Amino acid sequence: MALISSLNTWTLIPIAAGLYLAIYIVYYRYLHPLAKYPGPFLASLTDLWQTYQFMTLQQPYYLTKLHEKHGPIVRYGPDKLSVTHESAIKLIYQTPARLMPKTQFYDAYGAAHPNVFGMRDEAVRREFALENPTYQTNQNTDQLHSIRRRHMSHGFSISYVKEMEQYMDINVKILKEKLYSYAASGRPFDLKKALHLYVVDTLGELAFSQSFNVQKPDDESRAPPVKEHSLLAAVTGSWPAMTSNLKTWLPFVPHKGLQKLFQGRQACADLASECVQARLSVLRNDEKSNDFNTAAKRKDLLTNLILAQHPETGARLTQTDLETEAFGFIIAGTHTTGATASLLFYHLLHDPEAMAKCVAEIKENLPSLEPEQDAYPVAQVEASLPFLRDCMKENFRLTPVFTMPLARRIMDPKGLFIGDSHIPTGRNQTSVAVCNHAFHHNPSVWGPNHDLFDPLRWTSDTSVAEKSRLLMHFGMGGRQCIGKTIAMSNIYKLMSTLLHEFDFDLGSEGEKMDVANGLFRGKIPEMVSVGISDLKDPLMVRVKATV
Repeated sequence: MALISSLNTWTLIPIAAGLYLAIYIVYYRYLHPLAKYPGPFLASLTDLWQTYQFMTLQQPYYLTKLHEKHGPIVRYGPDKLSVTHESAIKLIYQTPARLMPKTQFYDAYGAAHPNVFGMRDEAVRREFALENPTYQTNQNTDQLHSIRRRHMSHGFSISYVKEMEQYMDINVKILKEKLYSYAASGRPFDLKKALHLYVVDTLGELAFSQSFNVQKPDDESRAPPVKEHSLLAAVTGSWPAMTSNLKTWLPFVPHKGLQKLFQGRQACADLASECVQARLSVLRNDEKSNDFNTAAKRKDLLTNLILAQHPETGARLTQTDLETEAFGFIIAGTHTTGATASLLFYHLLHDPEAMAKCVAEIKENLPSLEPEQDAYPVAQVEASLPFLRDCMKENFRLTPVFTMPLARRIMDPKGLFIGDSHIPTGRNQTSVAVCNHAFHHNPSVWGPNHDLFDPLRWTSDTSVAEKSRLLMHFGMGGRQCIGKTIAMSNIYKLMSTLLHEFDFDLGSEGEKMDVANGLFRGKIPEMVSVGISDLKDPLMVRVKATV
């Protein structure tokens, strides 16, 4: 009898498990509040589907295809909706943060503590309350984030860019010298790599008063491995119920590829720590000797944060906070600008008419550089080159680099109304997100030629021009990328200077012939994404000096 009872028990376990699984599947696929929204079967059951999408390096592009198939609202997780409806931008990203807070996805992006990008409202409230016993719970939960952004605001302003422009110019000069050598030899080279190394060294100068010295040795292996961190964060953040456990236990998994991701993240964290310690050492030594030399007076992004004080308490950021933000500078500043410039060059090289018009505008509106000038001043360029500005805008629309879905949690018990759809909060509160690549390719917003690089769309149709405020290449609202001004200034300076002094041509004769035959018209380049996108392949070009 005992044996029979034991067999019955072991028989019931798989039956019970199967019954639970069947109920789970039926509920989440057919009875869940979001069941009416279309999407992949597995996505409706588990966040692992989204985790896998990031691992394929095609997440934003596959999500775009899902929207092409299903329309403006797609279910990409059990409680997650991706939206490309035009009205969603304002509703999701320009609503007060306490009503549409960030989700747990952002918890995966910090280092020791959340930086200004990863800060979430709930986390902000708890952290600030613990550190400040007199903190009033009715204060704005977004206060710490606002204070941190205020600390950073000058360092990312146009006035700061003008103060520090000489350090951009130093690195433009190094890049130009490299291009002159390629022009003399006539051999093709990878422009994507050259732009990446320029941006890495420039970020070092602007953020930490030191070059990372990757341009001159032309060694990309010495650049911070930010892609590894970004992929690791996207993969772990896309499974929010397990993000904390994954961050804790995955480092112990003996998988070579996984270990490489953690090593890349640690390398970035170590570099941030070294930069903070070096800058603190300079400032402390000068403070002790009352000798504030030129190096210490130089207010790089990090120094601005070191000297910043809380508006009420006068407290300064801890070293851990400084290292957290320095980590954010490295992650955000060493890839996106270079990838964006590479994509802009790609589009111009594959659209000879647009390239010719862009070069002609630069030659006509800008004087030749003086012998002591290495690059054009940002203030001179932006107002003088409206067609270049439209090319940049079209590049941001067609191939944005920051492509992760920016998820927000619906807190209003009434739910959210987008177009004709009512989105309920659900038992665990629904999250909604806009993936900018998918939104930028919504034909109902941008027209049937949304896949075409067409800078003239911004001036030929006033209704389209007005939609430029909807572009999400830097995010949107109060959480918009704080480095926008520096990135834009860098791209203006690069494009105007390089296109004035060099003729660029594709490195492959076959590719040039395909361009001449129009085979690339309306064709988006092959890209990969780790949450941040880039051209999949090198951008091989040849250059000729024109001055």
